[in-house]
Amino acid sequence: MKHSAAIPVIAFTLLIAGASYKPSKQTTNRTPAVPPVEVIDVQPADASGNIYFMTCAPRISSDKATGQLSCFFKIKNKGSNTLVLKTITYNWMNGNSPVIKIMMMDKDDPSVKQFSIAAGNTFTWQNERDYHKTDNAVQFSSPIPASIQIKLFFDGYDDPFVINRSLKSYSSNVPGGAYGFPGREEEMGMNEYWYAYGGHGGGSQFYAYDIKMMGWDKDAKEWKSTFPGKDGTKNEHYRGYGKTVRAVGDGTVIDFKDGVAENIGNGGGGSGGGNWMKINNGKETICYFHMQPGSLTKSLMKKGAVVKKGDRLGLLGNAGGSSEPHMHVESIIDPDADGQGQWVPMNLSGLHIIDLNELEAGADPTAPWTKVEKKGLPFLNGRRCAIWPSAGKPCWYPGGWGEIAKHGIAESKYQEELNKIWNCGYYPVWVDAYDVNGKTFFNTIFRYNSNNYPVEVRHNMTRDGYQAEYNNWVKQKGYRLVQLDNYNDNGQLKLAAIFIKKPGQAQAQPAYHGLSADEHQQLFETYTGQGYVPVNVSVTSVGGKRYYAAFYEKRNVGGSVLKSFLSQQEYQQMFDDMKAKKWEQVYINAYHHDGQTRFSVIWYEKSGYQSYSATRKSDSDGYQDKYNTNLENGMLTRCVTGYEEGGKHWFAAHWSK
Repeated sequence: MKHSAAIPVIAFTLLIAGASYKPSKQTTNRTPAVPPVEVIDVQPADASGNIYFMTCAPRISSDKATGQLSCFFKIKNKGSNTLVLKTITYNWMNGNSPVIKIMMMDKDDPSVKQFSIAAGNTFTWQNERDYHKTDNAVQFSSPIPASIQIKLFFDGYDDPFVINRSLKSYSSNVPGGAYGFPGREEEMGMNEYWYAYGGHGGGSQFYAYDIKMMGWDKDAKEWKSTFPGKDGTKNEHYRGYGKTVRAVGDGTVIDFKDGVAENIGNGGGGSGGGNWMKINNGKETICYFHMQPGSLTKSLMKKGAVVKKGDRLGLLGNAGGSSEPHMHVESIIDPDADGQGQWVPMNLSGLHIIDLNELEAGADPTAPWTKVEKKGLPFLNGRRCAIWPSAGKPCWYPGGWGEIAKHGIAESKYQEELNKIWNCGYYPVWVDAYDVNGKTFFNTIFRYNSNNYPVEVRHNMTRDGYQAEYNNWVKQKGYRLVQLDNYNDNGQLKLAAIFIKKPGQAQAQPAYHGLSADEHQQLFETYTGQGYVPVNVSVTSVGGKRYYAAFYEKRNVGGSVLKSFLSQQEYQQMFDDMKAKKWEQVYINAYHHDGQTRFSVIWYEKSGYQSYSATRKSDSDGYQDKYNTNLENGMLTRCVTGYEEGGKHWFAAHWSK
């Protein structure tokens, strides 16, 4: 059947206690006997004939699981006369109440009211649906029934032919009974979620998933698959375009196709699966469609190639029968690994979902997300199902990013923001405090704590308070300093520090804080004379006096240079000179002294960086632009320091890779 744009006909569902249904009599010559029909097959089903359905995860944590069912039956007319099938109903119990769903005979052509089956012929029919609609799909609410009746009403017969079958929740034929998700958490941007739901098309695609990326458009105040200000006429307008498609389970490649040109944006066109890969695990085949041409992993482009769960297969694209960039994933029973087989539900585990209608004000990890284990995705109105592809609870920041960096955080919000990032699995490697108009602000850099290192973070410490923390974490518990910053907090000397504990880090790390320039210089000469190099030399000015906080390590960096009292112009000249010598800046700290901006900067002869980029004076927007560009170029932020000039925030920073 081909799709039609005709006026839709609604399939009716009755939920009436004690309800029964018989079509109205339209002939006078009726036979009371059951029509001469034989069941040839009903699928998908197990060896005992139990019909498989998909158990769907609750749309929110307080809801209960639901179910979806699509099956086809094949019958044969055993009589000597043509049979006319007038009505099809699916019947089940919702608790103590019967449910009768009267099906559209042909969902694509509402003018079709009956089917004729000649004597000796067979007839096959499926309760399918059009793309993203309910149509003839059967949806179970909780409690899910134990059985179903398919009643076929034929012209001239008082009683229907009834197919009785028990229902069985499908368990995917894979270890654990479910697959992983084909997209990763770290692929999501800020205020983005993966997006799919259990309500695709009909036929063999009934249980398939179309997967995209959605993001919150703060100006339009709605969720969109396109970036802000983009109209979808180009593939690059879509958030999901180019994201990595990953294997949902182990298996071997049984077939693939590449080289199919893509459609452009939302223009549609094309047919079939475009560029695709089929991977069999011995029992089921998972099909991945619509990938970008030329993006399929080369080592997997051969039959028999071994695939592991999580392996990169290709990039999300817009090839084949695709109306906009997305990935299409489906499962079939395929023990002989020929790429053909009975379509079945595709259960997932290790992710969280929520009805996107619950997120009317943007991303929110505190909303009632539900964890998905061995279940399919639910059918939701408007196709609005947000996905957090991790067994860990949803968070403000997706895990696995190279870094999270924040600048210009007000002191009153700093602890809150630190906690939000920290609770998403990141730990700080940099903290810098500065003041503007007498108020303190923070800049910070976080890395993903994939090794679960113990980390302690402190700020707003007096000199004595810091010393107590240092004694506790470093001297008594074996931690080391990652970052140390002293700053002027409304006329008071304060310190912020990051301590970390890693295996095999017993190397000495001389440190001091709250010292004058002369005291610092004396210790600087002492430690560098012993083969140490400066790692961190923070300077601040309080009451017209400079205070130094620093620590040193033995590193194989060739030479090192520290300049702790550079003016804007001196810093720029020094930077240019050191860059010409191919020395790399590794540390920068800005402060105000006697009405001027000063910089404390460290260069290494051999930092180990391949390349780096820096800014000396950028306002907040300019810094953010440079930050975005450098991260897109594969660099990470190593240092960012803030300072005041003319009552405004300014930032100096450097990035490297």
